[in-house]
Amino acid sequence: MKASILLPVYNAGFALHAAIESILCQDEPDFELLAVDDCSRDRSAEVIGVYAFRDPRVRAVYHSRNMGLSATLNEGLVEARSQFVVRMDQDDVALPNRLSTQLRFMRVRPEVAVAGTFVYHMGRTPAFDRLVKLPTEHAEIVAALANYNCLYHPSVILRKQEILALGGYRSAYKNSEDYDLWLRASNVYGLANIPVPLLRYRFSTAGMTLGKKWEQALFTRMAVVSWLHPNWSHEAVQREAAAELETMGRAWFLEQVAQGTIKELIQLGLPGDALRVLWKVSQQVGFPCMKRLAGDYIFELLAARSGGAYHGIPL
Repeated sequence: MKASILLPVYNAGFALHAAIESILCQDEPDFELLAVDDCSRDRSAEVIGVYAFRDPRVRAVYHSRNMGLSATLNEGLVEARSQFVVRMDQDDVALPNRLSTQLRFMRVRPEVAVAGTFVYHMGRTPAFDRLVKLPTEHAEIVAALANYNCLYHPSVILRKQEILALGGYRSAYKNSEDYDLWLRASNVYGLANIPVPLLRYRFSTAGMTLGKKWEQALFTRMAVVSWLHPNWSHEAVQREAAAELETMGRAWFLEQVAQGTIKELIQLGLPGDALRVLWKVSQQVGFPCMKRLAGDYIFELLAARSGGAYHGIPL
């Protein structure tokens, strides 16, 4: 077996079929798909079971209680039968040559323990997809990691034993457990991004609330502070990260996130989602913010909703 694809699942909904099918259609057929259902409340477990019945490469694991993402990922690392573990998310789509390309890369780059790829942000149709290019070599990736997460988690391939030796994912960094892992891995192993798009990444707006985004920002900053100050206690790391975030202000922070999200959704041909983000944000931070955001993007949204074009965006 050449690779284990690790797919954590929780209330995946309609997108799960496409994610699994994209793995089963890889041009490298020698793999296991380890699908771990974390006590979903929808029909995700049933979908996994159907695929496991049809294809012996699909290995299903079902939780009796919800364990959370970090614990699920760590369980999957331990359970994986291959030294190479390929991450996959329940709502993304792997391109057909993803597995063969990543395996070939890891065989010729033994110093690399984590390798991501370029990705496409998934548009309304593939014609609307947007290519995201990222730093490719270790030194430039480490420089970028001090400021942002430049390894797309569902695009990576990992060396199992090396990641387990680091302690795997840490649940103390909720929603940023991957960022924390890359930072820790960079101190010991090589990191890379293969300069080829191998994943269509679904640009989700499910977490567009001030509380969730602010919490994620805190854990993201904690990961960096912990990396910069490895001898600090968890409490000291949390205090420093919280103090740095407070200088931004919660409302200003969400407005910046919303601006970037709305712009991206327009480019991806998803104006309805952009309008929903605009409305949701306005409810959280007030009408003045909505006026500012609408002032920047209302013409794009109106053009998109009417089937026109704006600023060169094909609609």
